[in-house]
Amino acid sequence: MSLYSTVMDAREVVILITGAHKAIALAKCIEEGINHMWTVSAIQMHPKGLIVCDEDATLELHVKTVKYFKSIEHVHHSLIGSENLSLQGGVKQLKNVLAAADSRPSTPME
Repeated sequence: MSLYSTVMDAREVVILITGAHKAIALAKCIEEGINHMWTVSAIQMHPKGLIVCDEDATLELHVKTVKYFKSIEHVHHSLIGSENLSLQGGVKQLKNVLAAADSRPSTPME
């Protein structure tokens, strides 16, 4: 079984993208179609895929893409309520993970 199948078979998928050095990967993942050169783009097909990114990672996105996702975030929270988020209880831990990732020295992608 390939890594792609394993990730796509998961009940939920969370992808964490931080830093300007990952901005192109985020842009390819969100703004372009599914492509074998950017396997992260397969999250577009996952029914419960979630991408968490910091502002630096959005540097390569079109302005309208950033505005769109910021606008639907408010609608999303008003419809499901913050108490129904699947990451409830884990949001604080996720913030700690983001802080730890930001404090590590960056390494070039292989």
